[in-house]
Amino acid sequence: EGEVTGKTDNQEEIMPAEQVASFSFEELSTRQFYFGSGVGAWGEEFSIEKDGYFTGKFHDSNMGETGEEYSNGTCYSCAYSGHFADITRVGEYIYEMKLTDISYKEEPGTEEILDGMKYIYTDAYFMGADDMFYVYLPGMPIEEMSESLYMWVRDYNQSESELTMIVIVDEKQELAAASLKRLTPSEDAQMNYNFYKESFDYYEEKLTNEAQTTLDMTIYSGKMYEVSDECLNYLWNLICYNVPKDRYSEILKEQEAWIKEKESIGKEIADVYEGGSLAGASVNDALARFTIERCAKLLDYLQ
Repeated sequence: EGEVTGKTDNQEEIMPAEQVASFSFEELSTRQFYFGSGVGAWGEEFSIEKDGYFTGKFHDSNMGETGEEYSNGTCYSCAYSGHFADITRVGEYIYEMKLTDISYKEEPGTEEILDGMKYIYTDAYFMGADDMFYVYLPGMPIEEMSESLYMWVRDYNQSESELTMIVIVDEKQELAAASLKRLTPSEDAQMNYNFYKESFDYYEEKLTNEAQTTLDMTIYSGKMYEVSDECLNYLWNLICYNVPKDRYSEILKEQEAWIKEKESIGKEIADVYEGGSLAGASVNDALARFTIERCAKLLDYLQ
């Protein structure tokens, strides 16, 4: 009993005492954290960077919750970011850290209907309800965890007697998030670029083949721009934390010049249409394509 069996490459080795004593946000940045039901119906995942900055998403889909305008169901979701600070050791295998701020991409309580699905934007389930979180480290005896906490991570753990992974805990709400080894920056960049590019192509096809009114064109081109901008921000965050400082300085100067050029392109196109009905769609379309091209360049920097 207590032996780690069936350990995968995504599991932690039991940490030696000196590593436990020097634990920091840098170790947390190597992990991806998951909180959910374990069956995919709903869940939350987040990652933490070397300076305590975090980003995450929550989703809960209900295909049976439909209406006249949303026959494809309802999705409760949010995307968020914020910061942890003051990570401090408080036990043999336990650290605490303070959540200093959290913000949401969409205002909680708002909603919209897109492509036959109703999106209701919410607060996060795991993150943000409390300001103090705890980090349980590999090697911690399971008997020191309450059953209500361990139930959240049981399916991920590889031992019956001790933790084999880093776990983040909200003790007040009795919630625990399991972790797996995070993708390399190159893998992360490629996977997310592919995801955003697929979404970009989807709205581009809608714009090309289905848009019948100026409003349709503005909506679909706007989604293309939104998707490309999200992709750009995601890749830029990876560059900030994973490119050597001297190389980052070069890319930053290049990025600042690119932003100025993008602003100039948007102004030139807007001036051509002089506020006409096609101005919004034309600006959106041009900036979306300019941005997704820049994403491909940023992707190269992370390979």
